[in-house]
Amino acid sequence: MPDVMTSPVRRYVAGSSVSAFGNQMAAVALPVALIWHGASAAVLGVVLGAAILPKTVFLLAGGVIGDRLDRRAVLVAGDLLMASTQVATALLLWHGGTRQLHLLVLVQILYGCANALAVPALIGVLPQLVPVTGLQRANAVLRTAMNTAAVLGPPAAAGFAAVLRPEWALLANAVTFLVSAVAVAGLPKLSAPAERASFARELAAGWTVFRRTTWVWLMVGSFAIYQATVLPVVFVIGPLITGDAGGWAAVLTARSVGAIAGGLLLLRWRPRRPVALACALLLLDLPFLLGLTAGLGVVALVLASLVASVGLVAADTLWESALQENVDPAYISRISSYDWMGSVFFAPLGYLAVGAVAATAGTSATVVAVTVVHAVIHLSLPLARPILAVRRASS
Repeated sequence: MPDVMTSPVRRYVAGSSVSAFGNQMAAVALPVALIWHGASAAVLGVVLGAAILPKTVFLLAGGVIGDRLDRRAVLVAGDLLMASTQVATALLLWHGGTRQLHLLVLVQILYGCANALAVPALIGVLPQLVPVTGLQRANAVLRTAMNTAAVLGPPAAAGFAAVLRPEWALLANAVTFLVSAVAVAGLPKLSAPAERASFARELAAGWTVFRRTTWVWLMVGSFAIYQATVLPVVFVIGPLITGDAGGWAAVLTARSVGAIAGGLLLLRWRPRRPVALACALLLLDLPFLLGLTAGLGVVALVLASLVASVGLVAADTLWESALQENVDPAYISRISSYDWMGSVFFAPLGYLAVGAVAATAGTSATVVAVTVVHAVIHLSLPLARPILAVRRASS
């Protein structure tokens, strides 16, 4: 097994982990800061949604940019822009609360644009730093480190809010983006292809590769359905079933622990058919979904949540490693952008649909319907020939 923890990889893992910590701080701090300034539910929805909307427009552009430019420069630029927007958000809230709502929305749109343009480049970093046979281990190390750091983000945000003001957590998030930018800037040049076509032709070429790679679009389709059905059930209906803040906090904590365990699981285990296993691992959500319909107690749901998170993170690690091992590096950011589009575009619609269906048909009927769809897809898809044909990289 090759040594994957070279100096550049350690630098990249450290920068990504600091950024993950900061992002989880901001995920708590921004809504808390808005509420602290008296924001209504409608204002919360507008501000938080403003960062998501640009992703539906710019992710595909980010895929082209990630494949045609030095990925190091793309990621540094993204980090610097996101740091700037978090500073601007903190200052706007500090000096005007929600009175300057239009400016808050504009800044969050800029944040979403920067994120969308940078995220597709991420998947192309490790293949240029690690031998192909070491990619799964490197991804497992990265996931474990990021998930461990992310666990610390919400308590840190709560500490800032309790002792100082929630805006300080947003400023701290800006600092973590700067740390990430410094870490990425110190990497070797992450070269782009020597030949370039027009932007439109490169976008079309990425679509052609995506369309012709059957196992990729099958999995992206299944992930899009998963994001639009299973996760909304977990995060919309889950809190209703657990019944109180303490119970739901325990469920989320278990998911965090499971995420760390999912990364550790793949540090040495290299399955022969990684994509088929990634698909099957998502079935580990079934105990939690069935627990919601059966009215199990909080302890059982906590254990089921931990198991589900192990499966989700392990599946994600196997999936990214398979893409990096089997997709032409010249196209990988564009392929990743389609993967992200499936999640970003359909997930918000899924949350709206699950909430509406649960309100009319009831929570149990909604969970049962989603469970059946989830089971049918992820029991059958691992048996599909294009999925089974994807093997791990030879040692």
